[in-house]
Amino acid sequence: MRAAVVLIALLAACGGGGGSGTGTPTGPFTVNLTAAGVSPQTFQALSQASLRFTNQDTKNHQITSSNCGEMATGVITPGTDATVELGPGPKTCNFSDSQNPSAAAFQGTVSVLAPGNGY
Repeated sequence: MRAAVVLIALLAACGGGGGSGTGTPTGPFTVNLTAAGVSPQTFQALSQASLRFTNQDTKNHQITSSNCGEMATGVITPGTDATVELGPGPKTCNFSDSQNPSAAAFQGTVSVLAPGNGY
């Protein structure tokens, strides 16, 4: 259910201006980092979308991905954020917080849709 809401929000952010479907999606889409983990953990994003990782915790976080290097954020200090741009899809990007490498709550998956999926 949460993934469906996220996808709807992403598609709405792209605007309804019509056209050929070759536009770049707007953003950024926000992923929250809290003491409890990342939220959302699993979601879909459009190819080339911007993702903003917002640190709402009192500790540092650092997003990394072994299969999508463009998701590397560097250290995100409390109260700040970092924005990355996803590469072209379709692909699946697994990510984690290198400050909490073994904690499942700090791991997630982004399914990147191929260009031309309605935007």
